[in-house]
Amino acid sequence: MTRIDRRRLLKFSGAGAIAASTGGVAAIIASGGAPAYAQETSIHWLRWSDFVPASDQLLKSKIVPQCEKALGIKLNLEMINANDIQARITAAIQSGSGPDIFYVIGNWPQLYVESVSDVSDVAAEMGKAQGGYYDISKAVATVGQKWIGVPWTTGAGC
Repeated sequence: MTRIDRRRLLKFSGAGAIAASTGGVAAIIASGGAPAYAQETSIHWLRWSDFVPASDQLLKSKIVPQCEKALGIKLNLEMINANDIQARITAAIQSGSGPDIFYVIGNWPQLYVESVSDVSDVAAEMGKAQGGYYDISKAVATVGQKWIGVPWTTGAGC
């Protein structure tokens, strides 16, 4: 895509506004520029590599294309060693950039409470659809009434 500098953007947007008010679509096209460019939406999901490699392959070969087809979102699925996830989370917080979604366990959301997004709407919808959450899951994924993580499983290590 061609880069548009500020001066050209103002020229095109001004021409587009005038054209829209005086001549409609034909005039917008005649102005020499599109009124807007569609932006691709992508999500970067960082999770640990599964202990069963076939699971990673299933996610990459099935979930990623389904996400793009059903939602129009490009899902960048990155899998790393489980021991490296906390270092990546810390680096992302410090730099202000990095993956959009992290796979975390236990009380990790509490460690990053100042840096995570409010996901109450997602947690509420999933809880309603699937019968709610166990008390322990809610305790580690909330601060007050705000959900800071979305529980996805409960495992009992015996």
